[in-house]
Amino acid sequence: MDLPDILSALRRRWRVVLAGLAVGVAGATGQLALAVPTYDATTRMYVTVQAAGAGSTTDLLQGGNAAEQRVQSYVDIITTPRVLQPAIDALGLDTTAQELAGHVTAASPINTVLLDLTVDDTSAERAAATANAIGESFTALVADDLEQGATPDGPTPVSIRTVQPALVPETPATPRAMRSILLGIGAGLAVGVLAALLRDLLDTRIRTRAEVEAVTARPVLGLIPRTKDVERAPVYVQGDTHGSFAEAFRSLRTNLRFVSRSGADRVVVVTSAGAGEGKTTTVLNLAAALMEGGSTVAVVDCDLRRPAIATRLGMPNEAGLTDVLIGRAELEDVLHPWGGTGSVLLTGTAAPNPADLLASDAMTEVLGALADTHDHVLIDTPPLLPVTDAAVLACSTAGALVVTAVGRSRTTELRDALAVLDRAGARVVGIAIGMAAVPRRTDGYAYRPERRNHSAPPERTRTTRTNRTPRQDRP
Repeated sequence: MDLPDILSALRRRWRVVLAGLAVGVAGATGQLALAVPTYDATTRMYVTVQAAGAGSTTDLLQGGNAAEQRVQSYVDIITTPRVLQPAIDALGLDTTAQELAGHVTAASPINTVLLDLTVDDTSAERAAATANAIGESFTALVADDLEQGATPDGPTPVSIRTVQPALVPETPATPRAMRSILLGIGAGLAVGVLAALLRDLLDTRIRTRAEVEAVTARPVLGLIPRTKDVERAPVYVQGDTHGSFAEAFRSLRTNLRFVSRSGADRVVVVTSAGAGEGKTTTVLNLAAALMEGGSTVAVVDCDLRRPAIATRLGMPNEAGLTDVLIGRAELEDVLHPWGGTGSVLLTGTAAPNPADLLASDAMTEVLGALADTHDHVLIDTPPLLPVTDAAVLACSTAGALVVTAVGRSRTTELRDALAVLDRAGARVVGIAIGMAAVPRRTDGYAYRPERRNHSAPPERTRTTRTNRTPRQDRP
């Protein structure tokens, strides 16, 4: 993933990032609420070593070097039981030398003879008292045992003085509220970003045109924008003739004509990988766009399992395709006029064997008759993955226009659907991507009639959809 892909993924998964941030802040807040405050008390000691000479500059330098060397050893000696146990006894602490050693820290600044002794405790007073007691115990151990003079009764060459006794701290050393909150924010953001990127990588839903083109080399003929108005006006092209939705279907109409190889490409199957991807909406609006260009169009509802066109157009589905296929009715008797140059053939009576009917010779004759009297025949079929109806019809027609939906379809499903058509030997005319987040730039395009009343948008009613007379001039 490059930077634009990462930013796009984070924009899509901003809720995941926000959730990670919330978890991080909540964790930091909980840690602050449950943490027991601890206090640090520090005593500072100064170490000197008396040189054997008469106090010349060389002797002082040798004494300073010897003190620095001893300080490094004293850092490790302070946390031993010989130093800590006397302090425990003096204060009457209820702990052991090993436990106390975990709360004692000794350090020496570089190139100095200073020795810092720090004790952390949940009680500020006890921390200061323990640090001072350990300092006294360490000083006594060095003077009485570790650093003896030349003679048993002689003075020790090492002198340790306390230059800064431990004071009772006024503020706790831990927890540090600001640091904990910042760490929580940083950790939460990191977890949220990683979770968002991981979820985006594992999500196979189609989001962009590039993802469709990565699945197949078939041409993308149209990019249909998402609009909520389709729910109440399925044939939106006839209701908003200057909108981006209508322009998208005009573009699909033009591209479909470009990929047509000959006049035999009049019959096109419109299908999708799964249900709910917008194939029926594509059929109706593409037909409306073709009629707008002056073509005669026949729309055939071959989804004999879950027909939808009759409901979308408000037409009675009493007799239709199945009645023609079984010889119960004539084609001319069941065709519904639509607009000025359109016809609709509904499914008709429910059939127990849809696949057999669609693969019959009678079906081929019906499609041939419609192709002879219309410029274009658009067939609405069931999805490819659940049933084989669309693949059967695509083999006996010019091919299939496969509809996929942004945010709903998956690349794996699209790949499998195309594989079904390939195995059946059917031609794929192209891909139409629906429900895309396309900016509605054409809504405000300047090429409109100057006297158009912009305050009164056209009615998008069922009557307008079915009875509007399209323009008769061809593009």
